[in-house]
Parts: sequence; C-alpha cells; structure tokens
Amino acid sequence: MSLEDFRASLVRPDLRTTLGLPLTDLEAQQVADDPASTQSWYAYWLSIQPSPAAAPPLPPAYAVSAPHAPPGSESAPAADSQPTIPIHDTVPADQGYVAPAGQAYATTQPYPGYDPAYGAVPGYPGHLPGPDGQPATKKRVGLWVTLSILGALFVIAAIVVVFAFTTARHWTKTDVPEQPETFHSEEFETGRYDVTMNSTNPCTVNQDWTDCTNLMVATYTASCVGVELTESATALCTEYSGAIDEMRAQDGDGYYVATLGTYGTLSRTPEIDTRQVSNDDYRPAETHEAVCYLGFLGECE
Repeated sequence: MSLEDFRASLVRPDLRTTLGLPLTDLEAQQVADDPASTQSWYAYWLSIQPSPAAAPPLPPAYAVSAPHAPPGSESAPAADSQPTIPIHDTVPADQGYVAPAGQAYATTQPYPGYDPAYGAVPGYPGHLPGPDGQPATKKRVGLWVTLSILGALFVIAAIVVVFAFTTARHWTKTDVPEQPETFHSEEFETGRYDVTMNSTNPCTVNQDWTDCTNLMVATYTASCVGVELTESATALCTEYSGAIDEMRAQDGDGYYVATLGTYGTLSRTPEIDTRQVSNDDYRPAETHEAVCYLGFLGECE
C-alpha cells in the first residue's frame, strides 16, 4: 500500500479497520491532515506487517514410477510391479524458521505514541500521552516569553509617550525677526494761524480819528477773526483789540490824528509744524508654535 492509499484509508472507518491501528475517528483525521504524522504512522504500519518467510518446497504428492527396462533385460520388473522413489524432505531442518521457545510470532516495533510506562494507551505521532491517558499539550515557553517581552516593551513605550505629551513644553519660535517701522519728517499746516504786526501804521497824520479807527478795525478783522490762532497770535490780537477800544473811547467830533502810535498793520500766516510720517515698512515677526518633548525631542532651545 502506498503512502497516499494509507492516508486515504485513515479517513474511512471501513478501510481503517483493516489497518489495525488504534486510532479514533478524530485522531485518524488529525494524522491524515499532518504530513509528518502520516509518514510516521505509515512507517509504523509497515513495521507491524508480517514479513513473508521462505516456504519449503512441497514434497511430491504421489509416487513416481520407474522407467521400464528395455525388452529382454533381466532386471526388467514385472508388469504389475510399481517401484517407487523414496520421498525425502528436501529442506534441511536447520534451514527452516524456528520460533524461539515461548514465542509464537515475531515481535514488532511499538506503534508511535506507545509508552510502556503508561500502558498501551492509543496515541499518534507528535503527541505524548499523559498519565491520565490524554495527549499532553506542549508548553510553548519560547512563544510566551517572546509575547511577555513584547508586552512589557509596549507598556513601557506607552508610558514614555504619555509622559512625553504631558510634560511637553510649548513655545513660540521666531523664524524671521520683526522689522521695525521707520519714519521720515515732513512739514504740515496745523490749521492754526500766526499773526504778526509790522511797523507800518494803517493811519496817517491829520487823518480823521474815526477813519483811523476803522482802518485798525479792518486790519484786526482780516487777521484775527474767524480762524484758530496760536497762543502768540491770540495775545497780539487781544492787545490790538484793546487799542481799538481805547481809540473809540477817545473819538469825538472833529478829532484827527496828530501823531502815529506804535501799532502797525496786522497779517496772518498758517502755522507750519514738523511731524514724523511712517514709511509703511513695518513687518511683523514670522513665528510658529514649537513643541519640545522630554527636553531633547522636537524643537528644543
């Protein structure tokens, strides 16, 4: 029987019975699914098959007649005589198989999984039976050690990651420094006016007093009224207005100007000031939020 026929017979209960193997249906299926176990059981099955012994040749089952002698021969036997050839055992006694005393058949190799210490308990290759007759499970110590080491490393890594995130330092990193704003100076009109007085009196000698007063009022109105004045201009216009009031108080019928006083003609000019004007060249700093983990990972100062 070939190995493939042997594997096919394992999964069929009717054929497995003829093999004479102590396997249950589940065990036979497991052996058939495992090539190594199938090979081991196949070798075991071959070892328990009886080896064919050389059978001795059978002796003649009947007597052989001697050949007839030629006619006229004295030794020719009578016609009714039947000489025979003695029958001998052609196989010497020392060439046949003699079983040892007390043993009716040759011993065979125990099937895989058999352990005399536990008795003849059925098993199959790759599994050792335990004291209770059940197959003992192999302890995969190496696998458990590896898994334990990997689990410990995973826990340590998780602790380090959590600690790194909880103690992370966030700070603002400057990529491009700030460019300060620059200025230049320029003159501008403030909206107020300065008032000055020259030395030319608006009146003349022998002029009617009332006409002289009106000329002073005209120059005052043109320079001091209707605009915002600077502090110095306000003081000058106030003084000039007082002089006009004094001339009006002294006016009378037929009065004329005998001599010119110290008041001259008023004039006003816009107040000019200097201011700083931006060149519009300010550039804010370019920054980003940086994170430092554990003092050396990420962006650390």
